[in-house]
Amino acid sequence: MLNLQKRMQGVDEDKNYREKHNVIRDKLLAQEVKELDQNLRNQNVCRVRFTQSPALHEIELQITPQEGLYKGGTYKFHISVPLEYNTVPPHVKCLTKVWHPNINEDGSICLSLLRENAVDDFGWRPTRNILEVVHGLQSLFGDLMDFDDALNMEAAKQYTSNKNEFTMKVQDYIRRYAR
Repeated sequence: MLNLQKRMQGVDEDKNYREKHNVIRDKLLAQEVKELDQNLRNQNVCRVRFTQSPALHEIELQITPQEGLYKGGTYKFHISVPLEYNTVPPHVKCLTKVWHPNINEDGSICLSLLRENAVDDFGWRPTRNILEVVHGLQSLFGDLMDFDDALNMEAAKQYTSNKNEFTMKVQDYIRRYAR
């Protein structure tokens, strides 16, 4: 019997499964990389780099917001695309310490797009792609901050109770961690 959870954790009793899905994932990613390059080429906000060239499944994303509270900071993310892509979403972790309601101190991210079983219509679907993930992460530093579904409750509470203190802490984190 197939066990997707085991396979996602690297346990593979059927060796052909891993080989077959590697090929499928890599073909999908090869197409998506072209779209990424076209969309991100002439802008200064997002930069993508592949950390295990020629492999495309380990991606480093750098976001440098040009406006808003997080302007002046540069935020790095690691995107790992699992074998089961595009059935399951990529795994994303924020590598830069940031004071944000939707990113906790450990780098975990609360973004519907990255949820396999989201309760809203914005969760992961096989029709989604890496470019949408990049744009979703970029939006966290602008209009997509969600204080009602916060992962960092302390940051969300601070924002609602004292916006000036929240802004000062964001700026402090930018100076200390996001340069």
